[in-house]
Amino acid sequence: MNKVKTHLLSWGMLCAFGFLLSGCNDYLNEIPKGQKTPTTWEDYNAFVRTTEKHYFEMDQLFCLVGDLFYTPNQLNSNQLVNTHYFWKEDVDRTLINSTDKNAYYNAYEALFYANLIVDGAPSATESTEEQRNMLTAQGRVLRALIYHYLVNYYADQYTEENKHYLAVPLVTSPSVTSPSPQGTLEEVYRFILSDLEAALPYLPQEGESLFHPTLVTGYGLLARVYLSMNNYDKALEYADRALTLNDSLFDWVAFYEADRARYENPTLYTAGVSGNPERDNPENYYFHFGSMNMYRGNNGTSYALTPERAARFETGDTRLLTHWKRRVSASGIVYYSGIYGLEPNKGGMRSPEMYYIKAECLARQGGADNLKAAMELVNSVRKTRILPENYTEWSAETTKEAVEKIISDKANEYIQSQVVFCDYRRLNKTTEYARTLTKTVDGVTYTLKPDSHLWIMPFPNEAMSNPGNGTLTQNVAK
Repeated sequence: MNKVKTHLLSWGMLCAFGFLLSGCNDYLNEIPKGQKTPTTWEDYNAFVRTTEKHYFEMDQLFCLVGDLFYTPNQLNSNQLVNTHYFWKEDVDRTLINSTDKNAYYNAYEALFYANLIVDGAPSATESTEEQRNMLTAQGRVLRALIYHYLVNYYADQYTEENKHYLAVPLVTSPSVTSPSPQGTLEEVYRFILSDLEAALPYLPQEGESLFHPTLVTGYGLLARVYLSMNNYDKALEYADRALTLNDSLFDWVAFYEADRARYENPTLYTAGVSGNPERDNPENYYFHFGSMNMYRGNNGTSYALTPERAARFETGDTRLLTHWKRRVSASGIVYYSGIYGLEPNKGGMRSPEMYYIKAECLARQGGADNLKAAMELVNSVRKTRILPENYTEWSAETTKEAVEKIISDKANEYIQSQVVFCDYRRLNKTTEYARTLTKTVDGVTYTLKPDSHLWIMPFPNEAMSNPGNGTLTQNVAK
């Protein structure tokens, strides 16, 4: 099995890069000498279990929403990072976007494996019909997750007015000779929904590993997708279904108390941990690492934060206290250094997201009872995050007040993930909730407006010049 996996990973990677390479064989029909095609159920199942495929590149998104701190040297070494960090609207990103090409190609490589599963698992040998249906369904969920990432990274926000806009290449087969037309927002979202709806009847209640989607993953992803489409009734329906299956919340207050002396020591920046609230977290619906470079600070910890971003946490919020600590660099720059050393589930799905989605959908329905229920959901999460001596119940008198509070706490829960980026983009299309971001660096104030073209990432130049078996139109002017 290891040989099969190794062969497929190496050859599959080449085929997944078919947009760049010419002359790559049709993998399913022409197997290169010395390679082996997957045939058994376990051959295909190994692709789900392989952790190397559960990554996205999201650093540019974190720059844009202000969810990280970069040193002057880091900012000077990458022009695209510099552009997004300082919100430079005058820079033509289409000329410098090759530094972000991995975001595109890593996603389409992962998509190759998802397509391979969906295409091949139904006829896999050494398996039962139930196993084949389950694995095919899990491949569909993974494919839907990847497309939701891609369409939110490279295309405009979905609205009824925008749905005819071009989005991303819609590749539905592992064969590099298959068409790769650039779908519209409507076409891509319709494909995502059809994959998830087809998967639901066959998803298991429990997965073989944290990387294997289950029924709660399917419900949760449908809630996330419908929220992106501004369909709050459907988002509420599926968030409710997900919470019925798993509404567990990890107790971050207890996690903090177990190592309080270390967290309260202002000069101790080690990445010690107590317990393992990531892979063993009862909140997990599906595990995905998020950015491949998520850990790259001091002692292998998470990205650093600016003081401005850290200030958006409530006093006593253990999501800040257990992950970052105020520090001053040798050159006198104040920032919040990462002190948390576990692998975060940043690109996957956890139960708190369903609490926030359900809360927002209820708040949007209006009425005193719905507003009360919405804030009770948010308070359920906050009670496990805010130290008791700092905790006070939240309430809201209006829908706008409730939604703003929900989004602010959700942004702290899902800091340094695509969830925050997707929420901001969605809200920026509304008059009531659009927000202008500001920050000050070295005495200079920078501004990012809700209608800025920076909210859409440009396709890499390599993809534009080698669009595969279709055409590719850049979705942003610069």
